[in-house]
Amino acid sequence: MTAWKLGTALVVSSCITVGAAAQDGPPKWTVGGIGLLYESPFEAEGSSFNAFPYVAYRGERFYLEGLELGYRLLSQPENADDLHLSFDLIASARMLPGSSRDKITADVGARLGLHGSFGSLSAEILQDVTDTHNGQEVSVGYSYTFHSDKLTITPGVKATWQSSKLANHMWGVTEKQRAKMLEKDKPLLPLYSLSDDVINYSAELMAMYSIDDRWSVLAFGNASYLDKKVRANPGITKKYDLTIGFGVAYSF
Repeated sequence: MTAWKLGTALVVSSCITVGAAAQDGPPKWTVGGIGLLYESPFEAEGSSFNAFPYVAYRGERFYLEGLELGYRLLSQPENADDLHLSFDLIASARMLPGSSRDKITADVGARLGLHGSFGSLSAEILQDVTDTHNGQEVSVGYSYTFHSDKLTITPGVKATWQSSKLANHMWGVTEKQRAKMLEKDKPLLPLYSLSDDVINYSAELMAMYSIDDRWSVLAFGNASYLDKKVRANPGITKKYDLTIGFGVAYSF
């Protein structure tokens, strides 16, 4: 499984698990399958489609969502619309964007959320713990969930700040990565490094339909608009990083 598929699996499986968990209380296991259409911002990579399975778990305190492991410090109310705070300690894998720049690192951090009938506000901070780049990431986001009988639709927006060390790791091109992208033995990606912090903006939409108390299907889309300092990389030919997903989930 390439890096971008692993990274997107975290996002999509998280959405599936959150939606499924709303059907009845924790603990909760969710298994399913995901099909992903990914549009890489890097030159010569284009669009790719792949399918893979996933497993997730949500307990009263511990949870596993794709490649993220977390522990809830605050208990959650039975009614999700009641005003409440959430505070989680998290550890997650991080993959490089693109399908030919495979590199896995790990972050630890915390996520704070305020939830109620108005929707959900969240703030998250992450720190590399692999000594690969020692960078940091801070993100703030907002989402709102619309409910009907069996259909749930959740749009959301997010702004993500990445330190210069993390930005260079994510969006720069090293000699080793350049050597992987060849066409007729000629490199396609030029060397590039970032020395400044960046801010990327993203929007996502998740729609889930509950077939019954156990089975759900969903459609998911996520688009990130890349900072101009990221787009200054001559190897990046698109202004966005785009993923569209389809999935089926069984909860028990």
